[in-house]
Amino acid sequence: MIPFYLANHLTNIKEKKDKTIGVLVSSAGNTDLEIYYYGELVQIGKTPYIGDGEYPCLIVAKDPMTKEEFVVFDGAKHGYDGMFCNDPIGEAERTLKPYEYAKGKIAITFGYAIDYEDEKDDYEFNDNDEVKLIDGSYLDWDKAKSIGFDWLSIKSLDKKKVFVDLELA
Repeated sequence: MIPFYLANHLTNIKEKKDKTIGVLVSSAGNTDLEIYYYGELVQIGKTPYIGDGEYPCLIVAKDPMTKEEFVVFDGAKHGYDGMFCNDPIGEAERTLKPYEYAKGKIAITFGYAIDYEDEKDDYEFNDNDEVKLIDGSYLDWDKAKSIGFDWLSIKSLDKKKVFVDLELA
């Protein structure tokens, strides 16, 4: 499954039963990207990992050639916990900082271990088959499943280092 908001920003996609792997790409086709984040850095070995700060982490990719920016992950909106469990953060200020340790080609893996169809009766729906999220809004069921991943990993392919590894359910 490909998260709907990244449908135009992934290339080299490999879909398996329980995960999707791809390389981030700008609209111009560039894979040489910069990463910006809100959150805290946690040093694990030599690699600083991006995690939540006071609020859920936010990760944005930027194409340095075109200056295009796009959201890679928003912990307040994406992933099972962000959609169905965590308290909404409203318009909380989450100032982005450059992540200096990974520039270039970035791979992302989304894990899907939740069987949403099997658990569909556990959710609240409106008449348009849209599921109710924790913030009170509704989202198309198929879109919700695409961003309802339960883990996420982001890796610098140039440095061969994972710098985001989050459990989201």
